[in-house]
Amino acid sequence: MLVTGLEITINVRPSGSPAQPNPNPIRDALQTLPGAGSVEVVVESETGVTGRGSAWFGRVAGAPLALAAIIEHELKPLVLGTDLTCLRRTHEALLRETEYHGSAGLAMFGISALDTALWDCLGKTLGLPCSRLWGRVHDRIPAYAMVGWLNYDDDEVQRICARAVEQGFRGVKIKVGFPTLAEDVQRVKLVREAVGDEIAIMVDANQSLTVAEAIVRGRAFEDLGCLWWEEPIPADDVDGYATLAGTLDIAIATGENLYSPRDFARFLRRDAVDIVQPDLRRAGGPTALLQIGLIAQAFGRPYAAHAGEAAHLQVMACLPNSIYIETGLLGPDSPFQLAEGCIPVPETPGLHWSEA
Repeated sequence: MLVTGLEITINVRPSGSPAQPNPNPIRDALQTLPGAGSVEVVVESETGVTGRGSAWFGRVAGAPLALAAIIEHELKPLVLGTDLTCLRRTHEALLRETEYHGSAGLAMFGISALDTALWDCLGKTLGLPCSRLWGRVHDRIPAYAMVGWLNYDDDEVQRICARAVEQGFRGVKIKVGFPTLAEDVQRVKLVREAVGDEIAIMVDANQSLTVAEAIVRGRAFEDLGCLWWEEPIPADDVDGYATLAGTLDIAIATGENLYSPRDFARFLRRDAVDIVQPDLRRAGGPTALLQIGLIAQAFGRPYAAHAGEAAHLQVMACLPNSIYIETGLLGPDSPFQLAEGCIPVPETPGLHWSEA
């Protein structure tokens, strides 16, 4: 089953253009996210079956164009003509090809999109969801709603978090990292008032604090009963995360800005993370996510996905240590529905919610 075609589509949002800025962008403690667009890849096998993968961007208006060029000129030649039943070999070839300038950043976004498309194509070819190819453990995964952006005022954050609970979520994540600890504490208290005592609250500072300040605020979040303290300091500061994990009782969660299984292994060896949180785009696609999840299991650490793609849900279904997948509020076009606070794993062939 050889790969015989690969098409690339660039989707640039008007809100991602400097000439047409988004008037109401979301914001965390590190950056504003106006939305820039995405790149989608579609691979086709010699039997005519197709698979798709994509990478989206919260900011950097030119990123979709740059990523498409990397895929077209650097990665596509290595994918065409490969065997769909040897996808780990293809993944390794893509990593080797990008080593010269670094298998991270846009290069890894491209590898992830291609890896997703290839697995999707193989699953469709065999008529099975990929989680059944890899060895499924779970049929559904608990979900929480990432709804508490920093730019929301008090009334809005309470309203949106309460809406998440009405929709059936049993956990909400909110952004913290305001200029003062008092503001962060007030934000958590407001959300607790809105969601009640039985709903999990996670807090995320998006790399904005020093280690010392993260310890101070982490102790406050412990007292407030938050479930985890996410990415409070720069993502690559393994020493700092080891200090936080060794000092605080609240679980330290990080990983969305790490770029390979080796990065996660460094953190796990140092006891620098309590909950691993890989991102599909940055980690290297399903092939890498499965490696990361099993490494974490070997260290006795739970796995909570960053972002809520169906492809990531299929990966989590195969990991005994999966605890939460992240998503937003359910809208009229949401591809899934919650069942007792969980998202059922799709049974459609491949990696996505539907075969389209």
